Amino acid sequence: MEMELKEVEGIAVIHIQGELDALSAPDLTRFFETRVVDKYQKLVADLQGLTYSSSAGIRVFLGLARSARQKGGDLRIAAVQPRVEKVFKLSKFDRIVKVYPGIEDAVNSYMD
Repeated sequence: MEMELKEVEGIAVIHIQGELDALSAPDLTRFFETRVVDKYQKLVADLQGLTYSSSAGIRVFLGLARSARQKGGDLRIAAVQPRVEKVFKLSKFDRIVKVYPGIEDAVNSYMD
């Protein structure tokens, strides 16, 4: 799994590629803890390149959303692939975190 952080107007946009499962979830958690959580409150996870997510991945995103919300921010999810979207809907994750069709939509949601 690959992760990259870019800042767009003070918002952390995290590009995630590959598969997110029990083996890769700790890497993503460390990435968030070391590069994102203490620096940004407004977060967008770009999942365009994420081809698979298990329940372990959902737990990572839930923890990130919780951390951001405790600091007055939030997490938005963008560009979810159909296979991952199915997992999000089955777990009702899409009712907890807002999901947007594209990165620009997710970033702009913070401007409203």
